[in-house]
Amino acid sequence: MDFYLDEKQRKKRHRLLKLKIYGVLFLFFALIIGAAYAVVYSPLFKIKNIAQIDTDKLVEKLKDFFANQSKITEFLGPENILIWDTKKIGQFPKNPEIAEIKIEKDYIERQIKITVQKREKFGIWCVIEQTGTSTQESATDNCFWFDKNGIIFSSAPMVEGSLINKVDDFSGRSFKLGESVLSEKFFFNLIKIFELLEKSGLKIKSLKLENLQFQEIISEPINSLPKIYFSLRIDPNFGLSAIESLRKTGLEKVEYIDLRVENRAYYKLK
Repeated sequence: MDFYLDEKQRKKRHRLLKLKIYGVLFLFFALIIGAAYAVVYSPLFKIKNIAQIDTDKLVEKLKDFFANQSKITEFLGPENILIWDTKKIGQFPKNPEIAEIKIEKDYIERQIKITVQKREKFGIWCVIEQTGTSTQESATDNCFWFDKNGIIFSSAPMVEGSLINKVDDFSGRSFKLGESVLSEKFFFNLIKIFELLEKSGLKIKSLKLENLQFQEIISEPINSLPKIYFSLRIDPNFGLSAIESLRKTGLEKVEYIDLRVENRAYYKLK
C-alpha cells in the first residue's frame, strides 16, 4: 500500500512540474508575441510627428535610407521609430550643401526631430582653364562656393572686387561637389592667409593658385599694392609685422613681398 501511494504522489508531482513548465513556456511565448505585436502593429512605436528644418524631400530620403538597412527594418517600415538608428546617420548620402544632420528621438511623444546644419559660404573657388598662351575666362559653372572646411558645395558666380574671399585656381585640377579644394593642413593655412590680409587692412580678398606642386599661393597687386607670395606649408602670421613695417616705407614703392620662408620676409623695391 505504501508503495502505491508513493508512486501516485510521484506521478502527481510530475504532472505539476509539467504544468509549470508549460505555463512558463506559454507566458514566454505570450510575451514574445505581445512584444512583436507592439513593435509591428500597435501605435506604441508608430511615429506621430517628424519635426524637421528642411524640405519634405529630405525626410522621404531619410525614411528610405533607414527602411532599407535590413530585411527587418524593411518589414517594420519607415513609420516605426525603432528603425531610425541615429548612429547610422553618418552613412546617409547627404546633399553637399548640408554640413551635418542630427536626429533626436522622443519615445514618449513618438516624435523624430531632424536638425539640418547647412554649409556657410566662406569664399569662391574658380577653376581657370589655360589653352596655350591664352586663359579661358571662368564660366559660372567653373566657380564654386566653399565653406570654412574647404568643401565645395554649390555653383557660384564669377565675381571681381574686394568683398568676397576668392581663389583663382590655375593648377589644372577639376572638382566635384562635396570635395575638398586642398588638404586639411594647406587649407588651414589658407584660412590664416585670408585672416592675415584682413588684419593688415590691405583689403585684398583675391588669391591666385598657379601650381599646387609649389605649395604656394599669391595675392595679385591691386591699387599699387605689392604682390605677396605665401607658402601653404607654413603659418603666415609672422608676415603681419613685416607688412606693417613696409607700410612705413610705403607699400606703393614695393614690387613684391615674399613670405614663403618661415619667420623670414623678403621684399623688392620697384
